[in-house]
Amino acid sequence: MRPESSLRGWSWDRVFLLVLALLAGGLALASRTLIVPYPQAVAWFESAAFFPLLALGLMALAGVVEVFHRRRALELKDSEELNSSQARMGLAWAMLGLFGLYMLAVPWLGYLSSTLLFLVASSRVLGFSWRTTWALSLPLSLAMWWVFLKLLKVHFGHGWLI
Repeated sequence: MRPESSLRGWSWDRVFLLVLALLAGGLALASRTLIVPYPQAVAWFESAAFFPLLALGLMALAGVVEVFHRRRALELKDSEELNSSQARMGLAWAMLGLFGLYMLAVPWLGYLSSTLLFLVASSRVLGFSWRTTWALSLPLSLAMWWVFLKLLKVHFGHGWLI
């Protein structure tokens, strides 16, 4: 079963992915001019453009790789896609709500404490045991705090906790 073709035998999803990849690549190239004011004297990994540039570069690369992988149409029986009937939408909405609360909590509480709370709450919502929750949440939140705040010097605001 082949998807409907468009541009010279390309399926619509390949054309769409290529357009998105090119758009992400263009935005990555323009990221330094889009962030105003852009301090030129700051190290590249400490600049405000680092994370947007990294994310856009990864999106462009992933789009090109996916376009390459979709050069042959897959039969539905050969598809590796997830079965949507097995989706647990309540769990997905709960995780999305927790992430929204996490975004609001970071500037108010601080990065380390809100990340730890988010990871603990997420682990419990996903049904992890308390032992697994703490074994994953504490080292991961400390590692993320050290990488982002100490190593990369990303500013998350001043919360009343750490």
